[in-house]
Amino acid sequence: MPRSLKEETALLLEDYFQHRGGGAALPPSPTAAALRRAAAELERQERPFFRSCAPLARAEPREAAALLGRVAAQLEADGGLSWGRLLALVVFAGTLAAALAERGCGDGPRCLAAHLAAYLAEERGEWLEAHGGWDGFCRFFGRHGSEAAEQSSTIGNAIMAAAAGIGMAGLAFLLVR
Repeated sequence: MPRSLKEETALLLEDYFQHRGGGAALPPSPTAAALRRAAAELERQERPFFRSCAPLARAEPREAAALLGRVAAQLEADGGLSWGRLLALVVFAGTLAAALAERGCGDGPRCLAAHLAAYLAEERGEWLEAHGGWDGFCRFFGRHGSEAAEQSSTIGNAIMAAAAGIGMAGLAFLLVR
């Protein structure tokens, strides 16, 4: 039985957050593997920026969810969603989730996954569906590429789209307000 977009998104996000925190050794699906791979590459490319975001996660998951909501709203104001921006938003949420987990807030990652899944499926679901859903994400980030160089090039291009699209400096500005 097919899952709803919201359920699929929540499972993918929970897997990524758990993996990022050192758990979930094997991805549960090819889509989860593609998300992990693309997110790891973006985080590697923008490590100083994402590390600087970790202190923004307060001890309260609701505060982190509200911050995530403001960042998502800023994406809308800055030109809408793209796969690169979606990936940057997921990595940002993963950074917050990991910081919450490190501070002993066990439900923090699940709360953020649910919050982001609701936003993506309910507020941006039409965009996701129009762009192929999570299969479209995999196509964009080169899941079907057989050579590592091809995948790296595709991910690298998406990284550039994320950096230009979300505007890392713009996101940083939003975070310090």
